[in-house]
Amino acid sequence: MSEGRVRELQRQQALVQALQQPGGEPTLIPWLSEQGGRLARGLSAYRANAGASAERALASSFSTVLALMGEEAFAAMARAYWQAYPPSRGDLAWLGEQLPDFMRHSPQLDDEPYLPDSARLDWLLACSEGAADMKAEPASLGLLAEHEPQQLRLRLMPSVRVLRSEHPVFAIWHAHQSSEPDAFAPVRAAMAAGEGSLALVWREGWRAKAMALEPAAWRFTEEVLAGNDLAQALDEAGPDFDFGAWLAQALQLGWLHRAEATPAATPAAGS
Repeated sequence: MSEGRVRELQRQQALVQALQQPGGEPTLIPWLSEQGGRLARGLSAYRANAGASAERALASSFSTVLALMGEEAFAAMARAYWQAYPPSRGDLAWLGEQLPDFMRHSPQLDDEPYLPDSARLDWLLACSEGAADMKAEPASLGLLAEHEPQQLRLRLMPSVRVLRSEHPVFAIWHAHQSSEPDAFAPVRAAMAAGEGSLALVWREGWRAKAMALEPAAWRFTEEVLAGNDLAQALDEAGPDFDFGAWLAQALQLGWLHRAEATPAATPAAGS
């Protein structure tokens, strides 16, 4: 690495340190011509602007959490998070990557244990919308007739993700998408019953969507996403799993990218 590049990285690190720590101006003195009161005022304005930008970026990615917490509490959390996890890349859309864990370890949220997993679902939806776009290859399903399940893998679209939670976070998210007057009745019922969530996230067009899955379908989808072969995925799903129904839904809703044979696969007998 060139000396100029090293100095630029050191300058950037000094700026981040000064922005994160009020009173951290001395770290910047070797790098800037401005000092004293003008430097302090400039950094104060920069901190305020950066904090507001972080708040807006997080509000965009975590709309359900914002609705649950309210604007004032969310803004305070967003600024505390920005101090703890400053942006590691230029695109602020990725700023919230650590927010669910940050919330999980925040004692202030202990009375609302569903909030971190609500943040997880919000983040999966945001990531789904930003995932790569790939074209489905339905013709590849002909491999299902040519190979044994242990010699096949299904590949899902990059936008597909699954979530498991001990809390009814899918019901909470779904209620916030509805304008019906009784939209939160299922949430209250689920909380009273101690129900959790098994959800799948995918993108339809350019908009992320989510739906609840039955346990067998969720286990199967999780195995497929992990890259395991079809035989293992079917085994984990259990005997009551309807693969045909899952496959039809995956094709209809655009979850499936393609089927592929494992490297050592050989045609099934009689194919």
